[in-house]
Amino acid sequence: MTWTRITDPDEAAGLMPAWLGSRMIGLRERFGLVLTTGDVLRITSVSALHQSSVGNVLLDVLLGHAGVPEGVDLAWQPKHYLGAPVPGATVATVNLVHVVAAVEFVAEAAVEKPVGAVVITEDDAEADFRDTASLSETIERANKVTTG
Repeated sequence: MTWTRITDPDEAAGLMPAWLGSRMIGLRERFGLVLTTGDVLRITSVSALHQSSVGNVLLDVLLGHAGVPEGVDLAWQPKHYLGAPVPGATVATVNLVHVVAAVEFVAEAAVEKPVGAVVITEDDAEADFRDTASLSETIERANKVTTG
């Protein structure tokens, strides 16, 4: 049996679910792979994918810390979270057939306009590219504006 190593996210996305390939290969975040056992393998990245000549797929992963991720929903807290077995042992290979789901443990911050905030449009902004002052002159001018 021969194996092909794949590190390109676009190529990997063709072999696994698109989000898993494009989001997890090469990025350093906080992810979890839900395994067929019900355990969650905490990882920070998928560094490569290996496809065998008979179709098996293995994932080279960087392991995160074991334990419940900070801020995880109550429904997820009873899960068993696997991670690096000892400090410094952060590389592992996972058979994709044992992965049921992939989750991301990073909350996206909602960006909302504060009450009473003003939004500046491009019509409000003026660009003056004629000023070719030196850096020291620009800093001196900025200091005069801020100090009054």
